[in-house]
Amino acid sequence: MPSIGIGLDSCVIPLRFGGLSLIQTTDFFYPLVDDPYMMGKIACCNVLSDLYAMGVTECDNMLMLLGISSKFSEKARDVVVPLMMRGFKDCAEEAGTTVNGGQTVLNPWCLIGGVATAVCQLNEFIMPNNAVPGDVLVLTKPLGTQVSCNAHQWLEQKSDKWNRIKLIVTEEEVEKAYQDSMFIMARLNKTAAQLMHTHNSHGATDVTGFGILGHAQNLVKQQKNAVNFIIHNLPCIAKMAAIAKCCGNTFGLLQGTSAETSGGLLICLPREQAAKYCAEIKKVEGHQAWIIGIVEGGNQTAKIIDKPRVIEVETLDDGTVQSVPPTTTSRRPNHPKAVVQEPQKVVLQQIPQAVQEQPDLPVVSQQLPTIIQQIEQTPASMHQQTICNITPVTLQTSQQVQQVIVEDPQQYQHMQQQAQYQNHH
Repeated sequence: MPSIGIGLDSCVIPLRFGGLSLIQTTDFFYPLVDDPYMMGKIACCNVLSDLYAMGVTECDNMLMLLGISSKFSEKARDVVVPLMMRGFKDCAEEAGTTVNGGQTVLNPWCLIGGVATAVCQLNEFIMPNNAVPGDVLVLTKPLGTQVSCNAHQWLEQKSDKWNRIKLIVTEEEVEKAYQDSMFIMARLNKTAAQLMHTHNSHGATDVTGFGILGHAQNLVKQQKNAVNFIIHNLPCIAKMAAIAKCCGNTFGLLQGTSAETSGGLLICLPREQAAKYCAEIKKVEGHQAWIIGIVEGGNQTAKIIDKPRVIEVETLDDGTVQSVPPTTTSRRPNHPKAVVQEPQKVVLQQIPQAVQEQPDLPVVSQQLPTIIQQIEQTPASMHQQTICNITPVTLQTSQQVQQVIVEDPQQYQHMQQQAQYQNHH
């Protein structure tokens, strides 16, 4: 029977009773959010993720580890500690298990964590060492939790670091990222673990304190085959990549070294199963998962390419976590008067055949005259806000084309969508 000791997410110990193994893990850390109840849920979720990374979906028992800060006043202790314990207990119940014991100590710093235990048959867990060349890497939660929590703290303290990052993000964006990250960290990876079985996972780990690259390196070293992990995409909570860039090497988010708390599962899946896995987890949970890299032949190393693609991710109004479409504009609040230095100008050209043959000029769809005609027939009620001006332009080829200068891009884009010509900007 297989066994695992120290080094991966959980230990796997064959029991003296035939065909059964003990799967067990422990974890604890300092609070990182200012909501005690949510902190309890995050701590419990973080402990259980180590079981889920092994494909274990049922936890038989949990213990709670709690360090009560000696610096708490009696009032703070009586409010904070019960809320943390309740959050931990509620998350355990959500996972289908119970808390039956633990240990509480007085400590200079507040601590919370626990122990998760499962007794499994061989088919109930997945050894994390069977990746083969051709597999792909899937991530089930976005990165950036450390950045969002630190940015929120800087905002509250109005520190020098906040004065630096406020040039690229608003207070509302930082607050939303912080709230998003809390609920992302408190979300169980149970569904992700269940689907590992149905889609033939070759191994997984959860992404926590060592960052996406650190955990990928730890996982690749356990593989029986000579493989490398190559990461191309980094799904990040919206605006966190921009903050990380602004702060230089403070976090290492884009380098894969930024610590995460209660992150997603990093899973090795057969290429033909990966897209189905992502589609099914979205169907079941509503949340998106991402294919972020590949497995290829190599020498047990993991790396992120020089310029990885950053995928902005946010929590929508319905509570689901989704990628932000590339065309989505900034979530900065709309003011009565838009602050625009100069009107944005979009130039559309109807290119005659003679001009199209010149390689240095763009080729535009032949449907453009229809769009121009619709603009010319704009209702008079819309003329109060000038949408565009159409003027003839003569090119060096002596061919005359029409130049459309759009002075209200938002209204013009709406008209284009109505005309079903969204590709002509």
